[in-house]
Amino acid sequence: MKRVCYLLAALLGLMPLAGYAQSEAEGGVRTARELVQQVQDRLRSDSSVARYTMRIETADWQREVRLDAWDDRARKRFFIRILAPRKDKNTTWLKDGGNLWMYLPKLERDIRIPPSMMLSNWMGSDFTNDDLVKMESVVVDYRHRFVSDADGVYVVTSVPKPNAPVVWGKIVRRITHDGIPLSEDYYDEHGHHMRQLTFDQVQQMGGRRIPTRWIMQAVDEPDKHTIMILERITFDAQIADHVFSRANLKRQAR
Repeated sequence: MKRVCYLLAALLGLMPLAGYAQSEAEGGVRTARELVQQVQDRLRSDSSVARYTMRIETADWQREVRLDAWDDRARKRFFIRILAPRKDKNTTWLKDGGNLWMYLPKLERDIRIPPSMMLSNWMGSDFTNDDLVKMESVVVDYRHRFVSDADGVYVVTSVPKPNAPVVWGKIVRRITHDGIPLSEDYYDEHGHHMRQLTFDQVQQMGGRRIPTRWIMQAVDEPDKHTIMILERITFDAQIADHVFSRANLKRQAR
């Protein structure tokens, strides 16, 4: 009888979180996976064309980079062109599936980024090359579950599926009930907190409410962070195939 009571108590204790796992079709709250998917759909859509300003800030200096980005999420392709500063202008990046290329105008050649450099900082920022390559894997390569729900915010923990080709051992997300991301905390395979990405300045842009400022902070570098500011974006844009070609890497912007 005691074992039955303990089992009932455990099940009752899990009921609030289990309720989160009902699908919207069943009249309940979406699953954790669906919520993470909704965030991706809100931020990226199937395709988009955007302009960003990225600021890398430390206690002693600041560096600003402006860039245009073409995102073909449906076909796992991404293209970035640096607009400023002048010394980096026309540096370009092409992601096609799991491959990443970089073109350096000064060398007049493109370089394929090897797997060993995926965790290197992208353009000196707190974002990594892996962030560019694995953008769409955050939904399919992880198992997602609700941890808590309070004050209109879901906390979702994502852990890698067995043999998934990812670098993070755990990601903890805070997402509002209407699908606005608030933060993402990244942990290594040993459970050490490595970095935090926060989202704010929610505005109506591109026909939807989205955060327009993202701040990446490495835990071991408290005096340094990267701010990504979204200046403008067009969702579900029609993008020509030639944009995602290696020949386009070498094309000079005006």
